[in-house]
Amino acid sequence: MPRRARRLALQIAMRPMWLHARLQRSLDNPKLVQFNTGSMYREDLSGVKISNMFIRTRQTLPATIFISLATLLLLAIVGCSSEEPTPTPVATPVSATEAVELARNSMADLQSFSFQLTHDSGHTTLSGALELTRAGGLVDTNGLDLEAEANIGRAFVRVEAVVIGEQTWMTNPLTGVWSEIAPEDSPFSFLDPVKLVADILGDTQNSAYPDSHATDELQILGTIPAQSLAALVGTVDPEANPEVVLFISPNNNLLQKIVINGIVQPEDEAGTIRVITLSEFDKQVSLEPPI
Repeated sequence: MPRRARRLALQIAMRPMWLHARLQRSLDNPKLVQFNTGSMYREDLSGVKISNMFIRTRQTLPATIFISLATLLLLAIVGCSSEEPTPTPVATPVSATEAVELARNSMADLQSFSFQLTHDSGHTTLSGALELTRAGGLVDTNGLDLEAEANIGRAFVRVEAVVIGEQTWMTNPLTGVWSEIAPEDSPFSFLDPVKLVADILGDTQNSAYPDSHATDELQILGTIPAQSLAALVGTVDPEANPEVVLFISPNNNLLQKIVINGIVQPEDEAGTIRVITLSEFDKQVSLEPPI
């Protein structure tokens, strides 16, 4: 307790003691003798002279004890009020590398999710001269239901595909008619979103937080070998190491978005930007053959 607070408490406590002594003296009306020095004496019941004291032991002892206890209580109250509050422990934030590992474990526990691949710049080249601009659908542990948009030359086409186990069905890009095809004949035979997510989270290098980011999600910067993106694009440039930005939910550690900036395929330009958005985690999925 600060020295000033203790002094104030003692002054407050001594005031009632002094008043009590004055009152007791007036009630008892002992024999008082005044000397020139200003000191005062009286004879108590035993005949012993006591100097500078006005409290009769036999009659005032209980009051003295009460006042002492009150003084101690007041000092304790003042002392407690001046104590600093105990600080609340602050949780230590995880490192960027630890956040990526937590996301990898959380994503591995999922049974299904929805994904969307878009391009802020450029496209993804598929077999059959298809230039993929957008693809998305539902994924579970046994397959996927996919819809894609692409260009063949100057023509725009929309393609749908369903993969269940070892079977693949796809619509004709020109007629839209469904047919079952051999898995190796599908321009999407390489596409495996489950493996893609695991490879990205497992192979991201130089993980770091940006200087500032939104509080409702974690942003993690890094780089990744292009080979780790083969489950997204098929053919890759083995020497490429594009930049990645991972967006992870701080509430459940699920990966929500991936931005890939740079060359991944040999045909890519340096400014190619691919964006993968993940959602609808563990949604009920029922994949059925389209025909």
